[in-house]
Amino acid sequence: MAFEPTYDYDLVIIGSGPGGYVAAIHAARQGLRTALIEKDTLGGTCLNRGCIPTKAMLHSGEVLETVRRAHEFGITRTEPGFDMDKVYAYREKTVRKLRSGVKGLLKYHGAEIITAAGTLTDNHTISCLGKETERTITAARIILATGSEPSVPPIPGLEQIDYWTSDTLLLEALEMPESITIIGGGVIGVESALIFHDFGVKVTIVEMMPQLLPRMDSEIAELLKKDFQKKGMEIITGAAVNTVAPAGTGSGVTCRITIGEDEKSIQSDRLFIAVGRKPVTDDIGLEAAGVPTQKGCIPVNDHQQTTVPDIYAIGDVTGGWMLAHAATAHALIAVDHILGKKNYINRQIIPSCIYTRPEIGSVGLTAGEAAARGFKPVEGFFPMKAASKAVIIGETEGFVKLVTDKNSGALLGAHLMSPRATDIIAEMALAIASELTIEEIYSTVHPHPTISETVMEAAHAVEGFAVHTIGSSRSAGKRADS
Repeated sequence: MAFEPTYDYDLVIIGSGPGGYVAAIHAARQGLRTALIEKDTLGGTCLNRGCIPTKAMLHSGEVLETVRRAHEFGITRTEPGFDMDKVYAYREKTVRKLRSGVKGLLKYHGAEIITAAGTLTDNHTISCLGKETERTITAARIILATGSEPSVPPIPGLEQIDYWTSDTLLLEALEMPESITIIGGGVIGVESALIFHDFGVKVTIVEMMPQLLPRMDSEIAELLKKDFQKKGMEIITGAAVNTVAPAGTGSGVTCRITIGEDEKSIQSDRLFIAVGRKPVTDDIGLEAAGVPTQKGCIPVNDHQQTTVPDIYAIGDVTGGWMLAHAATAHALIAVDHILGKKNYINRQIIPSCIYTRPEIGSVGLTAGEAAARGFKPVEGFFPMKAASKAVIIGETEGFVKLVTDKNSGALLGAHLMSPRATDIIAEMALAIASELTIEEIYSTVHPHPTISETVMEAAHAVEGFAVHTIGSSRSAGKRADS
């Protein structure tokens, strides 16, 4: 398929993250004359500074912890150590390999890569300016996939501090400090906290909301807090950061915080800002092309179209779920719409994954959210301590919680804190998207011994007949055996 030959390209994508490069590959392989504009490095934040490097470092930490616990499984060993230079080298090797794969796929399918900053000059024209490139191109359709960047709160004194963000932390091999204060206890904050802790840093997390992971199930958040505290981290929730300043003597930073009516000072060697991310919409020519923003995001319809029909936006720049797999889904939806094809992706069912230990996976509604929408929620709860595979591998912290509707039996949500929860949550997303009932889930045979069978057990627990635990059905958010 091709559009008007008067344009240089059928489709141009600005930004090469997991939305942009997927859109380019999906379009080029179906015959569209496609160009992908990237001002920095292929793969965007996810591949170069976010998902991939953080998970590589978390895996190094997991391996270290496994070796430390080897004696629990009858394996003799000497006390393990680590070499941060080699940890960083492993991280960089992983990133380079995946980045090379993305570049190879783009070239194989015929998508042109333009290394430059792309700026809209109207709704069909893009100015490309780079170190070795200065050109203007036209396109029948344009996809904006410019992603997001770390948010930095207006804390008095912050301008005096050499602080880290999620982007700067993973751009280079940094020397690990003895102590660090992390402002923000969301996904980035808790994953970063575990990385620092694994490599010997004393960690303090300061979170403004009453719980860690404010958007997650409260029971999971509380269990994670206790686990982090058990590891030796200091967790402070419900706290506002008033000021930051260089430490009075030597290097370091002092944070003054308020908890209720009390004030407290925290001193550490380093400060890490992890309060979330914001869409990148500046300097990409939105006004020239007539594309509006709303609260810093680009609004789109169900096909990822902006109010300018030939311009689409995908991923973080649209707000909502700032997740790599959401951007990928948006990319497929947008390109299929451009091609005139039907796409069946449900944009509302997006699983969330957090790579702590144990891992956390969540999709759909919590019991409170379900009740607020008029459902009569019933929860099925199954603890990891009752799961054979969890006992075998010595990872019995956590649980599976399924949220269902009492009247219809429909699965409304799933919240897992367990080994490999980030893999298992895909089954739950499929179940919700397919509108399965709790009966259909527990009627599906799950293999034993596995972590996945805890989903079946939790489904049984909804109706009160989980075999391997007692009293685990909950109604209106209250456990029956509490």
